[in-house]
Amino acid sequence: MWDNARFDEAFDAVGLRETVQVLNASFPPFKARFDRPQQIIVGDQIHTTDYAIEYTTSDAPGLAYDNQLSILDVVYRVKQPPVAQGDGYWTIAQLEPL
Repeated sequence: MWDNARFDEAFDAVGLRETVQVLNASFPPFKARFDRPQQIIVGDQIHTTDYAIEYTTSDAPGLAYDNQLSILDVVYRVKQPPVAQGDGYWTIAQLEPL
């Protein structure tokens, strides 16, 4: 049987995830892939990203709009309800710096 946790272990092994601490709710710290704003130019198209985290849903199942997070000593706010991806193993939360 396939286990998506293998991806989490591989991401951690190469340092692709950061520790996230939820400040205004009682969650233990968890690991997440942290996206920062950037622009990527592909041909004649520009792709942009905002602040976001992608995390294992079961690590923070109650993460919600307006929760405040500390990532790399900077505080962010979840700016919209997190959205589960694919089969629901991972969830993406859009963030804004405070």
